[in-house]
Amino acid sequence: MKPIIPFIIILTFLSCNNPEQTKGKTDYSTSEIIQDTVLVKIKNELNKSYEVGFYSKSYTYCWTVGQDTLDLKVGVTEYVSDSSVQLRIFNREPIQFAKVIEKVNECLPLIRENFELENLSSLYLEPPIFHKDLTTELSEEYKSQYGQKNIGYERLNEFLKNSWLEKQISPFLDQFGKTTKRYSIEKFHLLDKEYYKEYVPNADLNEYPEFSIHGMGISVIIDE
Repeated sequence: MKPIIPFIIILTFLSCNNPEQTKGKTDYSTSEIIQDTVLVKIKNELNKSYEVGFYSKSYTYCWTVGQDTLDLKVGVTEYVSDSSVQLRIFNREPIQFAKVIEKVNECLPLIRENFELENLSSLYLEPPIFHKDLTTELSEEYKSQYGQKNIGYERLNEFLKNSWLEKQISPFLDQFGKTTKRYSIEKFHLLDKEYYKEYVPNADLNEYPEFSIHGMGISVIIDE
């Protein structure tokens, strides 16, 4: 299984910005119009040293309204070595995790034009703080089992595999005939509520929990 290195390749997927700024760099195809939003597919050029010979193709999927690109982005890459596929979800504004799954499912027909999703090998998700429902559910479950003390990575994996998050991920993976193998959060720690504003400055924190599971995003390794 290949290591998950979201901090290296995030910039690849952040290329989904204002369409006027990316002319000449990417190819666009519009799949459908949903109310006032347009789902857009962008082909990312593989020209960085860590991409050439490592990935066979890379696309970003995002939603636009007029000339504005909405916050949520879905990045998909395929490895040269074994054609395995990674799917990464990026957002910097709070959004319910249940809504994220809905939006990703909306993308799937367009993603399937370029990728074999039966080869899906991993998912990358933003830290729970960016999803009020996810951070609330995980915090309540975590507190009931461990209080507010940090735990090791093996126990964290077992916790997440039996958590509310797994209940959301499992039906999503079922459609590809896949299951979760393990979870990991690089630089895992608990984030106190007093620091939430650094990550979600525009959120109303009144209903957020006192602490959130945190780190360099959540990696979901999929059983093949």
